[in-house]
Amino acid sequence: MNDIQHAAFSKRLFAFLADVVIAGLLVTGIFLLLWTVFDVDRYKDVYAEVKAAYEQEYGVTFGLTEEEFSKLDEAAQDNYSKAVDAMNADETANKALKTYLTFALSILAGGIVLSGLLLEFVVPLLFKDGRTLGKKLFGLGVMRTGMLRIKAPVLFVRGVIGKAVFELLLPVVMTATALMGVTGIFGFIMLGVFAVAECVALVKTGGQCFLHDILADTYVVDWSSQPIFDTAEQRDAFLKERLEAQQEAEERVDY
Repeated sequence: MNDIQHAAFSKRLFAFLADVVIAGLLVTGIFLLLWTVFDVDRYKDVYAEVKAAYEQEYGVTFGLTEEEFSKLDEAAQDNYSKAVDAMNADETANKALKTYLTFALSILAGGIVLSGLLLEFVVPLLFKDGRTLGKKLFGLGVMRTGMLRIKAPVLFVRGVIGKAVFELLLPVVMTATALMGVTGIFGFIMLGVFAVAECVALVKTGGQCFLHDILADTYVVDWSSQPIFDTAEQRDAFLKERLEAQQEAEERVDY
């Protein structure tokens, strides 16, 4: 009775994929809603208008590759470079582009955090058993060490801080900022650190616990076979009763 009834890897995988699909749909919906509410496209339009004005003024088309630029004669290359310098120095264009990228990254981050809050915290609280939709669908549960039911504070640490923020939001932000040239190679190094830490957590726990489980001291278990108790007193009383029943049964067999 003290053994942890770890969930089968296949069931955990399918439950995870189900939660990912649901979370993806929710993040997309939140992203589109906030994008429309804040009318983010207007900043992109401003940047495009400024860009078009410089292209018309200098008679160029921005976005040439190195090969295309090398094929231009010296005068054309000089003219193109002046156009690029003028565009890069334009305060209106820079402000519009910076605002556009800031909104895009902030809305994406907000969508991830909100979806994590809803799917990994609010929904499990509504179910009153700490389970996400995916876990409920595939018969899985979550408990703390000692066969104790997961409570709201631990659920928040596990689902929102551990999964949504640490394991999803930070890698997404690091990837985006690295590709944008903000963090550069440091962003990719941090991604590698996250990946290694996750692998170490899995290896150390025999493939049973991710970082969010270690952070919250939780286990994913088979819901139908794993006893879970609200308090340690209830658990101890249950185990004592089972032990006494087992001893009585053994005594009757011996007799």
